[in-house]
Amino acid sequence: MTAEHMNSDIIRACADLTDRAGASRFEIGYLHDDVPAEEAGWYAHAQYRGTRIIVEDHRSPTAAALALAERILTGGMCRCRQPVTLSDTGEGCRWRLIGDRWEPGCDVAPLAIPGGQRGDHAAMAAALAQPMNRADRRRQQRRHG
Repeated sequence: MTAEHMNSDIIRACADLTDRAGASRFEIGYLHDDVPAEEAGWYAHAQYRGTRIIVEDHRSPTAAALALAERILTGGMCRCRQPVTLSDTGEGCRWRLIGDRWEPGCDVAPLAIPGGQRGDHAAMAAALAQPMNRADRRRQQRRHG
């Protein structure tokens, strides 16, 4: 595998994102042996409680990791209670890949999930339904107008 086929920052960022989103497992691999790397059918998946998110048939581990990160973020809700957007033209909180980490455009504190287990999306949804504290509301108003 050459450097042009793999960007370790993107792969580390995807692993970190899946962990932050509550996944219990993250995996990258390929489906086909004895073929050039770009024909190996690279996949990435994240395992959550009762759910697995998978992307398949990419030309490199980097492409698979990026596709999985986009799939996790697309349609997601940021901790600032805005929908996640990956585009400057989209509505919501703009997330960017910075080095080896996906970062939100807001500076709202991470969610506290009392009593929830890792990967418990119901507990995450309940935490998002709680009102933000005053400092976080002010930060969100400054950021989103």
